[in-house]
Amino acid sequence: MAAAAAAVQGPDPGSVALEVEGVSVSYGQFVAVESATFSVGAGERVAVIGPNGHGKSSMVTAVAGLVRRGGTVRVFGTALPVGDPRAAVRAGLVLVPERRHLYPQLTTRDNIMLGGYSRTRRVWARQAWVEVAGVLDMFPELVPLLDQKAGTLSGGQQQMVALARGMAARPKILVLDEPCLGLAEAVTRRVYDWLSAMSATDMTILLVEENPVHALRVCHRAVRMYRGLVAQPEHGQEDELPSAGPP
Repeated sequence: MAAAAAAVQGPDPGSVALEVEGVSVSYGQFVAVESATFSVGAGERVAVIGPNGHGKSSMVTAVAGLVRRGGTVRVFGTALPVGDPRAAVRAGLVLVPERRHLYPQLTTRDNIMLGGYSRTRRVWARQAWVEVAGVLDMFPELVPLLDQKAGTLSGGQQQMVALARGMAARPKILVLDEPCLGLAEAVTRRVYDWLSAMSATDMTILLVEENPVHALRVCHRAVRMYRGLVAQPEHGQEDELPSAGPP
């Protein structure tokens, strides 16, 4: 496993939440990810860092079942089938994708409700909203925007909707792909404040982030990807990673 300098105190040793073993992703002749292998403990927050274009997003979308892959992905010991995002969600793994991917013609409320669809699809709409509305406690700024179409929101507001949608699924493992890409610094701070608050929960988080300084403020450790490979640093190189700075 590629480890980085600890940023915050890690969880007590326990079960492994996510195992990625020999995962590879190709687009035609282009190999985006080659034999990625690492694991994430239950309740741990792990960053995937590295330059843009080096396979981080391809790796996590493969883990979430959105693209075909080689290798094995296990969630709490259960192997996930290839290319089946529904199986990943049923197992408790939820991806908040890069650039949010909201439905712009639907309201904020409806986008959030879609996150809870796997739990609420058999109940009436009013009851379904009750089931997922608790996520607004984390994002109170969305309350006045519930009936506004998502496509009319600012980039920061849309990111909050995407995070709320992910949380509406009640994930055991939350995978965040570049949650602050293209956002203003003030919004980035808001997102990382939320991630810091998540430390009070037992949720497992896998965070893709180009900026290691940001990532290591909220994560216990990091793995590095370079040219599609999970880097295996020489002994002692872990100390070369940036240490966590003040929030």
